[in-house]
Amino acid sequence: MVHQKGLLSVDMLRTLVFLSLFVVLSLSLSSTLSNKIDALSIENHIDALTLEAQHHYAKQVLDSKCLAQPSLDPTELDIELMDKLGTYDIQYDHLAPATPHSLNVSFSFTELNTSAVARYLTPDSRDDTTFYYQRPLGYQRADFQHIDNATGCLQ
Repeated sequence: MVHQKGLLSVDMLRTLVFLSLFVVLSLSLSSTLSNKIDALSIENHIDALTLEAQHHYAKQVLDSKCLAQPSLDPTELDIELMDKLGTYDIQYDHLAPATPHSLNVSFSFTELNTSAVARYLTPDSRDDTTFYYQRPLGYQRADFQHIDNATGCLQ
């Protein structure tokens, strides 16, 4: 075996190339993973917000005995409407006194440069800065309950 002269041996050069590739790939993968985690966090928060609104609606129906409820005030829900990624809003899909059928949830990023995270979100629709989700209200009433069509309340 012939010894190589010079500062860098073939083994050292191979090691440096491998380490350089490892650093470049790990940085790009960590960025992608971070964006996917942020998108998952947003969608999980939307699911939690939807669940909280469904429970709020069911409680309001039990208290008032009316399926038709006034507009939903998101501040009445026991969940944060803003986090480090953006702001959330939730409303019924109707105007009072009609009975709501679904929840409209919107999410807006607080920062403008968010295309990296936005590509991993799955909204029903979107515009430049806001993502819109429509989720079912999911309120099931028992068969024996009848609704008075004039008032929208249970008899």
